Amino acid sequence: MADQGRGFPTRCRCGEAVRIGMSRTAKNPGRLFHSCPRRSEETQWYHTFKWTDQCMVEEIEDLKLKMDNVEEDSITFQKSVNACETKVGTLQMETRVCETMVEKEIRECKMELRSLKNMVD
Repeated sequence: MADQGRGFPTRCRCGEAVRIGMSRTAKNPGRLFHSCPRRSEETQWYHTFKWTDQCMVEEIEDLKLKMDNVEEDSITFQKSVNACETKVGTLQMETRVCETMVEKEIRECKMELRSLKNMVD
């Protein structure tokens, strides 16, 4: 049997939908498998056949890898969120400082304007 990818096959190389069956042989009694409905002994090399337990192991291994990647991505994302929160805090503080400076400038401008008005009057 050639490599047909990991996990549960859904389509055979011939295009047929893969079906699930149960072995009735003495060597593998009751063992589940996935195969092409068109498979025959003389053309089995071309059609899909894979034991279900093998598919399940591959699916679990692949899911474990995906979960590891999700966990790594989650940690990286959390670090990015923390950095953003720190930056937001810094920007909020800078904004308050700028607002204070602008308010001071406005007060000074108002005082200067009053002085100028008094000089003109």
